[in-house]
Amino acid sequence: MAATEISKELIPGMSVGVEILQYLRPYVRHCGDQHRPAWRIDTRCLLDYLIVFIATGKGLFEIGGQTWDAAANDVFWIPPDTPHAMEGYAPGMDLAYVHFDLVYRPTVAHWDFSIPAGMTDLSEVSPLMHPAMTDTPFADLPGRLRAHNNLRVGQLLRDVCAEARRAQPYSMLSMSGLMTVALAEILRGRQGLAGPHGEHIPALETAAEFLRDRCHRPDVSIEQAAETAGMSDSYFRRLFFEYFGCSPRTYLQRMRIEHAKRLMTASTETLSRIARQCGFATVHSFSRAFKAVEGVTPTDYRTCGVGATHVSGRTTPYSR
Repeated sequence: MAATEISKELIPGMSVGVEILQYLRPYVRHCGDQHRPAWRIDTRCLLDYLIVFIATGKGLFEIGGQTWDAAANDVFWIPPDTPHAMEGYAPGMDLAYVHFDLVYRPTVAHWDFSIPAGMTDLSEVSPLMHPAMTDTPFADLPGRLRAHNNLRVGQLLRDVCAEARRAQPYSMLSMSGLMTVALAEILRGRQGLAGPHGEHIPALETAAEFLRDRCHRPDVSIEQAAETAGMSDSYFRRLFFEYFGCSPRTYLQRMRIEHAKRLMTASTETLSRIARQCGFATVHSFSRAFKAVEGVTPTDYRTCGVGATHVSGRTTPYSR
């Protein structure tokens, strides 16, 4: 038996998507997780890829000659050298975005300048342009992505932004890994539902959104989430664990910790107030839960993240 045949039999997932590993080395150039009042960026082109996740709000995106309405849970994919314009309507929009390369090129990846709105001719900087990804799954992604797992993609992008804000040792490696997972989720979403319980995935994602949106409330319950999914409590718990790899209660706790991390890095609120805003009864229960998940206390987490606003290798903001 040939070595390749042995590998395909023994290594899980070898037959699906393994060719992507030949080139996929995500490099995050700049990112943000923020609220914007009414805003607009006029037509421009970029040298790298841009992914935008809309958490709340509405707007309009024009990408490559096509126009899409933007709404909560939408993901927008903008390839290099593609004319695009973006607009968020009043009263405002919460969004996460990441500028990145699919392929890391050490000799040219570390450029550091802004591409302003209105600039579409990039001929003077064409050597820095990300190479075309023809004959890959990323070549034909549409501008707007709507799939059952968009919320998971959005959470991963927010995790990338959290890593960038903290700028700890090996943050770039961590961000690259998170982007790899996000890209895998995007491709999974394009492929559609799969698995023995595939027909239940939209309901499970809806229930996860229910828990995520209400994680700040101390009275939110797993029973309410099961009712949202239209399932019995025991059946919901079993399917949730099979799909997300953790219990609904553990998922809720993680969402509360993620919410707290964003508040700690983006505000000067006291830990006691943050604990209450994240559904914890006391700051002590918050601190215990935070250390169990993150391995450090909230105080240590906040201290090591102070002043970290840009990813490694950048000293000025990238055009947003």
